Amino acid sequence: MPDETTEIRSLLAPVENGHMLLPGSIVAEVVPLADLRAIKDAPEWVMGELDWQDWRVPIVSFAMLAGTTEQEKPGSNHRVLVIKSLAVQAGTPYVGIMISGVPRLSNVTAAALTEPDSRSDHPCVFREVSFEDRRVLIPELDELMTLVEPVMADA
Repeated sequence: MPDETTEIRSLLAPVENGHMLLPGSIVAEVVPLADLRAIKDAPEWVMGELDWQDWRVPIVSFAMLAGTTEQEKPGSNHRVLVIKSLAVQAGTPYVGIMISGVPRLSNVTAAALTEPDSRSDHPCVFREVSFEDRRVLIPELDELMTLVEPVMADA
């Protein structure tokens, strides 16, 4: 069982008006945001899709889902974190999360994470923590996949 000093290799990524923290083991690749195609009748938090290694990968705005912004427009500094689905029978094995800058690797321990005064009540946020003196959101990946699956099934 992990203790307070066990380090988890993680990726700290900037999102619109905040940061998110993901375990490095689920990140497949960081790619430029290019050749984004619209998905018909998709919710506004689905930015579109791109082709990545012979997969159609939906690109989502975690910032919109987490409530850190109401609208996100892709810009030249945006990139995509391609993450692996944790679901065994995933119809969408990869999802792209739009980030607003360059992510960085961090070795994170439980002791380095503290609970802030406020908490997020968005279903796609597993936990809101303070890390390195900044507010950081940890995504609820199962919920994210639950939201993305029907969008891709209808596309």
